[in-house]
Amino acid sequence: MNMVPVIIMLPPAGLSEAEGWVAEGRRAAACDLIHRLAGVQSVGEIFVLAAESVDRETLVGTGAVPLPTPSGPFHFGQTLAGIVDEKGFQQAAYFGGASAPLLTESMLQDVFHRLEENARPTVVVNNYHSTDWMVLNQAGVLLQLQHRLTKDNSLGWVLDHDAGFDVQVVLPNAASQVDIDTPGDLLMLHRHPSVGNALKKFLESASASQLDEVDQILEIMSTPASSLTLIGRTSPQLWKMLNEQTQIWIRTFAEERGMVASGRFDRGEVRSLIGEIVEDWGPQRFIEYIANLSNGVLWDTRVWMAHRGKWPSTADRFAADLGWVDRINDEPLKKLAHSVHQCDVPILMGGHGVVAGGIYALLESLETAGYQPSRNESQS
Repeated sequence: MNMVPVIIMLPPAGLSEAEGWVAEGRRAAACDLIHRLAGVQSVGEIFVLAAESVDRETLVGTGAVPLPTPSGPFHFGQTLAGIVDEKGFQQAAYFGGASAPLLTESMLQDVFHRLEENARPTVVVNNYHSTDWMVLNQAGVLLQLQHRLTKDNSLGWVLDHDAGFDVQVVLPNAASQVDIDTPGDLLMLHRHPSVGNALKKFLESASASQLDEVDQILEIMSTPASSLTLIGRTSPQLWKMLNEQTQIWIRTFAEERGMVASGRFDRGEVRSLIGEIVEDWGPQRFIEYIANLSNGVLWDTRVWMAHRGKWPSTADRFAADLGWVDRINDEPLKKLAHSVHQCDVPILMGGHGVVAGGIYALLESLETAGYQPSRNESQS
């Protein structure tokens, strides 16, 4: 059996407390991933490239082999190709450190088994258009493609269009779609049955009020005739799943899907009707209005931020998601966060994940969390 080496990368943590909180969650998820990878028969050595010494030391303590941090500006493709070239890898797996918090050992075994069954150039990815992890059988191709891979998100697309690989995308579910990018991504995992021990322990450190908001959303999803509003880059597939798996009313304001991948974000071309209304009405009036439309809200606020034109710092974005209003420097975002966290209905703010992978996680959490419809189903 060919043993496939694994490369795990973790980014810089940032300087603020909110960024540090997310970084700690990512580190816990990476520890769980290493533990689960170690139980997969075809997995070889597990290497870790971490920007922060605490991440590197913690993951080495779980059995990973440290890689030296490259000097100069970080370029994903050049860094990954450099590791493959230096180590002479013929095949390899790559995972963002927080890209697979719900992948179980059996799921990982299935992913690596797919590679064994294919002789032609093959890569297994979690997402074709926004790849967070992959396993491929002809790793040398990365040397030719390194300049095209500024971020890991383009791996599936580039390997298909530029190298002719057979790109196999795993079934979309919480395990394949959840990637921890924002505080909301973490909070929405706290009831999921596949959360590993390290991440479960970390989530116990979250405030009761933050976890209570997630539980309120779960209660809404399990209560027939309740209503939930989705705002941002959500997909028709997720709306369909919510309709099929719950008995609730769903109000959807879907805008600017693919704003980053298409380049609209970089070119300053993002336009949002919701963003225009927030700017025109002011945050308090908008939040009061949206709260009267439904029992709870999942809001990808990054579309509003991109529409506004002034992109807040990571520290401000994460503090807003966590409700740490007094730590936000961006004044419009501070006013919005204040209105959100004073609202009587639960509103979970975050990035793309809160209206994408996070919804998968909530749906899969419903049964195991013991939620049962609390209203008369005959009224739905």
